[in-house]
Amino acid sequence: MAEFASKGVAGAGLGLGIAGTALGLLNGGAGLLNLHSGMAGCCSENTAVNRYELNLTQEIASKDARIGLLESQVYVDQKLTEVYKDLNAQVNAIQAQLSQQAVYNATLNGTVSCIQGQIAQLQSLTKLVVPNTSVCPGWGSVNVTPATTTTTPAA
Repeated sequence: MAEFASKGVAGAGLGLGIAGTALGLLNGGAGLLNLHSGMAGCCSENTAVNRYELNLTQEIASKDARIGLLESQVYVDQKLTEVYKDLNAQVNAIQAQLSQQAVYNATLNGTVSCIQGQIAQLQSLTKLVVPNTSVCPGWGSVNVTPATTTTTPAA
């Protein structure tokens, strides 16, 4: 933004110099030849201008400053657009990672639920056996023998 302000100031100085030179030439060039110095053919920055020329030069400087301001605003808008695009890309990447994590979590929860169901089913098939010595001593020994089954052939 400083470069645009510098251009406006430089443009205003150049405009004042041009206006002063033009005024000196319109007055027959006498102001240019003998103004504040005895040197012939030398331009001075202290050339007198009338109020109309000064107003025109100030108006041009004001417009140059306005143009500089607008150019700087366009530059800032472009940079903000770049920042937004970069930030939006980062947010989209994070959102993709969160979506993948949600799929992983759902799969893991389903697997854990399935395993819990299998464990519960296994526990229902198993009976807790308490040894005889832990219950009441003196009942004697207990022997468990498997029963034999017979199958009849299908007729």
